[in-house]
Amino acid sequence: MKRLNLFPWPSLIMMLCLLLLTSPPASAEKTDWVDKDYDFSKIQKAIVHDIVLTDKQEFESDLLEVTLQEDYQKNAQRPKYKVLTPAKAALLSPEDPKGAADIYITAELLKWHDDSYVKPAYTSWERQKATRTKKLPNGQKVEETYYVEVPVYHPPKTIYTSTVRIRFDVYDAKTDKRIMARDELRLRDDSYRGQKGIFGRICKSFFNDLNKKLSKS
Repeated sequence: MKRLNLFPWPSLIMMLCLLLLTSPPASAEKTDWVDKDYDFSKIQKAIVHDIVLTDKQEFESDLLEVTLQEDYQKNAQRPKYKVLTPAKAALLSPEDPKGAADIYITAELLKWHDDSYVKPAYTSWERQKATRTKKLPNGQKVEETYYVEVPVYHPPKTIYTSTVRIRFDVYDAKTDKRIMARDELRLRDDSYRGQKGIFGRICKSFFNDLNKKLSKS
């Protein structure tokens, strides 16, 4: 007995679309402000302060504080300027530490939170593969593969979420005037204690965008 496969290309395309749609959803809220009159091209040195960890009630340990500071400072190296710590700036310019650089950058962790919600039960129609024997006009029997749509019940599910919110501010070192700011909140579903990865992506995005300002000016 021969086997005859009827490959359903439309079904394959539909399945691929469903896989994309079922990836963990994420949302972001971002508020940006930039002084359009400021000449970012003149920036050569930046004082980068440690990020202020305001919301740390859900931190697992003090080691997390250390790793977050390291991650933040690592991302702060992305723009094409020379990074100075506040201590280094004080050594270079004791009377006016801020005068050792062109700008200084501050940041604050405003939210670090795990939560959850219940996704209601639902039923979806899905394609399943089946086989049957088919007799050809010449009397030969072949096994045929075909696909049918069947209802599939999905029970209620608890969805865990991770949320991180960070505020960034960039100031001109000589005038103390704010020249750039960002307040960003990101939330990701199907994530429990996934804030560290979100934290890194928020920091990376901000400093990459700051670098673009330096390059475009």
